[in-house]
Amino acid sequence: MSVLSLALAAWFGRLSGRYGPRLFMSAGPLLAGTGFLLMMSAHEPLSFWQQILPGILLAGLGLAVTVSPLTAAVLGAIAAERSGIASAVNNAVARIAGLVAIAAAGAITGGMLDYEGFRRAALAAALLLFAGGVVSAAGIRNRP
Repeated sequence: MSVLSLALAAWFGRLSGRYGPRLFMSAGPLLAGTGFLLMMSAHEPLSFWQQILPGILLAGLGLAVTVSPLTAAVLGAIAAERSGIASAVNNAVARIAGLVAIAAAGAITGGMLDYEGFRRAALAAALLLFAGGVVSAAGIRNRP
């Protein structure tokens, strides 16, 4: 996922600058959520290449589609002299969301990351990503 994000971030950032963030911040989470749904097919015997990697690649693509437009939208929504504050708030929110996700992981997986716990975690991630895509589609407006 990180490799895809690094490789594609600048490109999606430029596209977002040209077409606005709404499409990217709506479609990206939907792609990522679909990737997590694909990972739910994991079963014994585990084949990483067939059961996990396709979902990781699709989820990574979805995150790459989302992250640069998100940052551009946050920084573009405020005056240039406040961009440092906006960037810090964006970073803090991302870190807090990560901490909340880690704290919730135990409850979602049932305290054990077996196949069933992994499926529950993947489903929870997919549902949250789908919700984010829908909220983005409904709530984000591109500037004319």
